[in-house]
Amino acid sequence: MRRFIIILFAGASILTGCEKDLDTYHGESGIYFDHIKNQNVLRADTLPFPWGKLDGDIKEEKVSLQINLIGNVVDYDRKFQVTVVPSDDPEAAVEGVDYKPFQTDCMIPANEASTTIDITLLRTEILQTEKRMLTVKLNETDELKFLYSREAVDKDKNVRRIDLQRVIVMDETLPEPNWWYRTVNIFGKYSMKKAITICNVMDIDREEWLSNDFGNREAYLKFVGQYMHRWLQEQNPPVYEEDGETPMEMGPDSQV
Repeated sequence: MRRFIIILFAGASILTGCEKDLDTYHGESGIYFDHIKNQNVLRADTLPFPWGKLDGDIKEEKVSLQINLIGNVVDYDRKFQVTVVPSDDPEAAVEGVDYKPFQTDCMIPANEASTTIDITLLRTEILQTEKRMLTVKLNETDELKFLYSREAVDKDKNVRRIDLQRVIVMDETLPEPNWWYRTVNIFGKYSMKKAITICNVMDIDREEWLSNDFGNREAYLKFVGQYMHRWLQEQNPPVYEEDGETPMEMGPDSQV
């Protein structure tokens, strides 16, 4: 018993010593955009927003960008700003046209280690043929500095700090579903315009359209192909493919 008490006392002394030696972080604090997962570092500051994956009647959508803290959490708010980077690029997004005005005065709230900014994007007809890019960057303050960022080097040896900005790229991209190759005889050669036309005419949810399960609905897909063939035949003027010259048509199994 005596030996047991001595061991406990020794252990307590060690723990007490460890607590006295324990030191917390007393350095500066910083901010950076939350990492985008599973993305090549060269494009890690780019956030694609393919409107084509959303139904055509959806005209605005909100995106949230998370900003993280480096350093200690404190019991008061710390303010900073984000800025829209001006650009002469004809594909640069325009406030009020491609996105709604948003709050650029931000803060890391008291007792929090992150915050978000919300941006409402707007869908326009120009996205059918062109993309639009919105670039926002963080601004450091005396309290929240740029202490960390990964860097990317492009082919021209230009270096950019990719965790201090975000580039939102909008277009009407609707990728080819994984199942399309099995339906070439029904729908013909894939084109994004054809896929969008089918979804719009048949009132098909685009997220459902892209799912693998949708491609297993063989009887329904045959019905869609035949309906779309008749619909295309009735259009005046005709519906053309993306080149503006090739008439849109379904596959041979639908032309019966």
